[in-house]
Amino acid sequence: MTVELETRKCVWTGQIRNKVDLLRFVVLKNGTCLPDFNKKLDERGFYLSNSKKLLQELIEKKKPLNKILHKDVIMAEDMPQIVEQILQKKALDAINLARKSGDLVLGFEKVKESIGKNTAAFVIKASDAGADGQHKIAEAAKDLEQWSLFDIDTLSQTLNRENTVYLVVKKGPMGNMVRQAFYRYQTFLNA
Repeated sequence: MTVELETRKCVWTGQIRNKVDLLRFVVLKNGTCLPDFNKKLDERGFYLSNSKKLLQELIEKKKPLNKILHKDVIMAEDMPQIVEQILQKKALDAINLARKSGDLVLGFEKVKESIGKNTAAFVIKASDAGADGQHKIAEAAKDLEQWSLFDIDTLSQTLNRENTVYLVVKKGPMGNMVRQAFYRYQTFLNA
């Protein structure tokens, strides 16, 4: 049985994409445009490809949404930074939820052990981790996804512990949730 993914059209590129590859925005009655990634606002929304570059382009073109949506739209000049902060927070919150659920393994030796036992869904490495440790983890986890989106300080603050460098998220639903949050954040930064 195949699962059909829900798709929407990007208002800027016209591409039909999976909803996880799009950002949802709404325009309030006063014309203000807001991100609505959790689909909590009642106003009618529109979708834009998940790309900081594309969002910046949309803002720089001055008023293209007015024509596309047939109404006056006010989008903040710093919307790309606002969206980046939201997606970053969602990714960090996902790590914290994995920790609270017992699906997060922390520390170099425990991470290597989890990889060896085949319980790891993927590895998270601090972007400023030492070259020697990174090489050893990369060697052990050569068949796993490896993410390096955050530095040691950010990971340590998120998890309220010192010197957080290597993490593993265990296989299962929590791992899928964290992966999706990381994917959305990384895609936004790099697409």
